Amino acid sequence: MLASEGIKRVELGRDEFEKRVWEWKEKYGGTITNQIKRLGASCDWTRECFTLDEQLSRAVIEAFIILHEK
Repeated sequence: MLASEGIKRVELGRDEFEKRVWEWKEKYGGTITNQIKRLGASCDWTRECFTLDEQLSRAVIEAFIILHEK
């Protein structure tokens, strides 16, 4: 999407890039989930989360810090 606009991710800055990611997720995020459901995946969909969800982001950062320290 950015490439079609002639924009590179690094040109946006973190806040603007994150804003655009959330906009994309709102528009297209359900498509991937629906495809997985149609394939017959038996998941606990109540626990579905997005990479940038606050709780998940904190867990990922914490994991990377622990791994880096080791």
